Amino acid sequence: MELPDLLQFSGNDASPQSSFALFEGLTLSSAFQPIFSFSQHRPIGYEALLRAHDRAHNEVEPQKVLNRPFARGRWNNLERGIQLLHASNFVRVANAHQRLFLNVRPNAFIISEAYRRLIEDTLARLQLTPERVVLEVLETPNGNLERLIEGIASFRQQGFLIALDDFGAGHSNIDRVWQLQPDIVKLDRSVIAQAAREPRVARMLPRLISLLHETGALVLVEGIETQIEALLSMECDADLVQGFYFARPAPGKVDEESCRAVMDSISEMFRARVELNAHTKTMLLSAYTVAMESAAERFCTGIDFPHAIEDLLRLEGTARCFLLDAQGFQVGDDIKAAQPCISAPNLSRSTADASESCWDKRPYFRNAIGEPGTVQITEPYLSINGVHQCVTFSIAISARGSMWVLCADTDWQHVAGHYDVGNAMSRNR
Repeated sequence: MELPDLLQFSGNDASPQSSFALFEGLTLSSAFQPIFSFSQHRPIGYEALLRAHDRAHNEVEPQKVLNRPFARGRWNNLERGIQLLHASNFVRVANAHQRLFLNVRPNAFIISEAYRRLIEDTLARLQLTPERVVLEVLETPNGNLERLIEGIASFRQQGFLIALDDFGAGHSNIDRVWQLQPDIVKLDRSVIAQAAREPRVARMLPRLISLLHETGALVLVEGIETQIEALLSMECDADLVQGFYFARPAPGKVDEESCRAVMDSISEMFRARVELNAHTKTMLLSAYTVAMESAAERFCTGIDFPHAIEDLLRLEGTARCFLLDAQGFQVGDDIKAAQPCISAPNLSRSTADASESCWDKRPYFRNAIGEPGTVQITEPYLSINGVHQCVTFSIAISARGSMWVLCADTDWQHVAGHYDVGNAMSRNR
């Protein structure tokens, strides 16, 4: 690739030393940040990052280079030249199985057939197959979406992988995932940072990643800087990670042994937390189960519903109890706990009268009817009746000539405070 008006390259393909380029008095070079797989405990690729220095060897921010005003068409030449610089340096750093992640503006996907052939020739010369190159679509608010989609399809047909960068920030959202159908979605650092600060976001993160998985994409969490962010990324089932916690960008390859030690440590912490959480969850939920079975027995002996559930309502974390008939209609209003639990202020927002509501489509009703006499436990969901996240316990019993379903909502935010579970996206009751 010849760009004499913009870049002058130093270094050659046979040299073990890194290449650099000269541009308007600046020296441009490459730095590589490794991207790790949780499953493999090793780097599966590197993201190429631009580094720039002036004549006095002072570091210049890459954005100041990339954001300079250029004549029409010249920015594309600069971007393509930088990509060539990164590719030539990457083959000196990576092994034959690792992938190169390249940042690409949307407009750069709209290219001529001649330039496409030039890309193929360049990669062949570097012995770098398209399958080893991941093109990261950078976020821009404007542009021709249809042409971008066509350009992405053309590159994908050649074998390139496509990543959507900065998901969760700016204009990158689920609609853009559906439109571009990337192979990899990179979660913006702000997402994991917020999850580390706010338990509510941490509970939502696994379901968000599950949704992205259902689109057919792998999920990469970027910008991980702390141990808790690394652990959250593993717990929410992310596929890939990158960030200062694992390794900082550098001109050469990463020390894989030291990085493996970090990942092994996180894995050990993850396994310990899973075991502890499972044990604690069993202990806590068993108390509700026993109380629910006791309430059902009392109801079957003829004790009215409010008195049958008295012990259940006294359990810390119980928010309310309610009774359904065999068709799923609620009999009477909710009976709320006398002692509000920690997140009880949320309950005061509810203005809905639940009496005579029909809950026949809800899992807690269907599962109970399908297996009478056995306590059923839902996944965490958002209760519109109480405007709080809860888990519902239910049991179907035959009494007084009819089938009944006894239900109890527990304030899941309060219960989950005892252990690190409950990371589920809200669903509506």
